[in-house]
Amino acid sequence: MNIVPQSIATAPNLILPTPQHRLARLERMAGGDVVRILKALAHRERLAILCLLLDGERCVRELEHEVGMRQAALSQQLAKLRAENIVEATRRGRFVHYHIKSQQVLNVVRALCPAE
Repeated sequence: MNIVPQSIATAPNLILPTPQHRLARLERMAGGDVVRILKALAHRERLAILCLLLDGERCVRELEHEVGMRQAALSQQLAKLRAENIVEATRRGRFVHYHIKSQQVLNVVRALCPAE
């Protein structure tokens, strides 16, 4: 039984991707970034923060109340997310507002934090 379609089987110089090719492509496409982002997301409080940021930017005071963390602990988690280039901070007067920095991260967080 031949599982390769005839048009593919007869096409000259056509190379079907192997798992090794996919891994190599992932690495070229910033695979290190993917692993770094997933490691940062693998923390309950950081994921909770990012789920809240799906609805738009929030200041630290809002996040503190919504996540239920003390300000010091929240600041540590936000610093980690900033260091990993996942969120960006903008100062407005006395308050610092945070938002998710990239569409890629936004898509991953949206998949992990379904709306009801």
